Amino acid sequence: MKTFVILFASILLTACNAQEKNKNRNTTEKTREMTTEKFDIVSFNKHQVNGEYNFVLKDGSKVRQLSSDNYYEEIITLPKPSYFETYKKYYKTSELYLSITSFPNDFLVLKKEYDKTGKLIEEINFDLPYEFTFEQLLELMKKEKDTIDLFDKNTSIGRSSDTTGTFWYITYKKTPMRRERIKINGITGEILERSHYPHEDN
Repeated sequence: MKTFVILFASILLTACNAQEKNKNRNTTEKTREMTTEKFDIVSFNKHQVNGEYNFVLKDGSKVRQLSSDNYYEEIITLPKPSYFETYKKYYKTSELYLSITSFPNDFLVLKKEYDKTGKLIEEINFDLPYEFTFEQLLELMKKEKDTIDLFDKNTSIGRSSDTTGTFWYITYKKTPMRRERIKINGITGEILERSHYPHEDN
């Protein structure tokens, strides 16, 4: 279990570092927004097995809670048709420390960090550089001749914004042993490039 926590945190840290280098990352200091959200330590201790507790909310969201030496952690996966996942980290005293919304394994959407009094001390909206939004990207995908299933393990959506430009990347499986790739302008939504590359099927 500890190996999972370390690996998950490492992935998030790497993703955060990569995207925070973006020239348009828009990091802001907040002084007014507060949160009273806390981790339910009593419920966790009652149900946890080997430092882990898994359950499903009434709306179908899957929740995975973990305990490490310094924090409690929570991963909330919303039911379909939602595409996003929320990772939360809490101080051992139960107060919310970190909240990260992401398109799982592909890109970050929003990061918020709080101090122990509940004050928001940092917020990064990773969507800001992308004038052509994720919702518009979904509409573009629906117009493609190929069926692109975002819930397929072979499908991924990446994005980047730096001195070379702002782009979306869609990768998906159309035929065995290769992957299709579409590069899209992250400002205008124009399809810039269609390509493919060899890829072993799992």
